[in-house]
Amino acid sequence: MKRIVLVLLLIAANSFASDIIKLKKGVSFNHLGHQSEKVGLCSACHVETEGTPGKIPGLGKEWAHKTCIECHDIFEKGPTKCNGCHIS
Repeated sequence: MKRIVLVLLLIAANSFASDIIKLKKGVSFNHLGHQSEKVGLCSACHVETEGTPGKIPGLGKEWAHKTCIECHDIFEKGPTKCNGCHIS
């Protein structure tokens, strides 16, 4: 029963996630695309609280530069240069 509830919570969380999130300095983040096509695991960025992914602690310039670029390097996809994300 607990597994069914967890699966339903994850499905609900994914259905409410915004497709495109506008961040500072002209950065747009395709949240839905990263969930389904690229990373696939919420826990790759989000800290789990009581079995449900939540906020990203420390989210900001330093976190994004380190985490996003590192992930793009690992998957060999996505921008790794400034103008790849910062589009004005």
